[in-house]
Amino acid sequence: MKKALLGLAMLVSAIAIGQDIKIKKDKISIDGTEVAILDKEKLVYKILSLDNRPIFSIERKMTSLLDGSTVYWSVLTDLNTNKTNELVDYGTDQGLSFQKAIVASVCNEKYKFISAAGIDEKGVTEFINGTPTDIENVFAKANLKTKEQLMAENDAMVKAKISVKNDDIIQIQDVNGKQTNVVIGSVNKKNVVFIAGFPPSLVYEVNSLYTELDNNSRVQQRIRQVGSWYATKTGYTNPNTNKNIKNELITSDNKYFGLRGGLSGMEKVSSAGLEKDDLQLYGGENSLSSRIVAKLLYNGYKFEAMK
Repeated sequence: MKKALLGLAMLVSAIAIGQDIKIKKDKISIDGTEVAILDKEKLVYKILSLDNRPIFSIERKMTSLLDGSTVYWSVLTDLNTNKTNELVDYGTDQGLSFQKAIVASVCNEKYKFISAAGIDEKGVTEFINGTPTDIENVFAKANLKTKEQLMAENDAMVKAKISVKNDDIIQIQDVNGKQTNVVIGSVNKKNVVFIAGFPPSLVYEVNSLYTELDNNSRVQQRIRQVGSWYATKTGYTNPNTNKNIKNELITSDNKYFGLRGGLSGMEKVSSAGLEKDDLQLYGGENSLSSRIVAKLLYNGYKFEAMK
């Protein structure tokens, strides 16, 4: 079991450039070289040159999307002209250090405004005064892509004549010439503690239910776990992303699929690109069991009693 790395969920993954960020007494060091000063004013962080000239500021924000991911983004302000532009945070994980995360957002492969060479004042100015980033359009494109995927997955479930009612996974089958609802699986909702002392995590366990004859030709009821969806899984990381497991479906053969859980009243979720009621339809708790089963079916997972 790997210890969880408390990190940031990015909209898009980027190649890290391996810069070592350190902040000591408000001095920013990159790869051991002091390059700038970080000055906090409420929720805004100012980037100053080493001779205290104000260059630009960073106001960090976060928004959740329909797929359950969290996007960190920032408003950059030119402290000489007060002009602004927005950028999506492509910085590498900085653990629990908010200050390092601020610096990493402008110190990465995508945006190299701060490096061991110092502050790229020209690059920052050109970005802020350049083509405005339409952050809502970024959210809209991501949400629309997720919606289209969820619709395709639901279509696969409808085509297979499968639905989820209460805790049962049901398929309409021809039984002796009659269309009959046959239970082929179950979705069991439970709370599981993965590490003592930490709060329990919500888990939806998906099982295939079927019968088979034993060696004595007697009918036996069988259960096979197909996969489980986790709101979080404390103490574990996704080996593909090296990030905390959150809003993820993990199959019995260790495949990982992101899938939003129920909407939280405290969570700010962008509705950009979506129609009215889409958030509840494609991201509500009432549809979660169906969305889990639909994703499994779409990705080729079967239940033994399926026809």
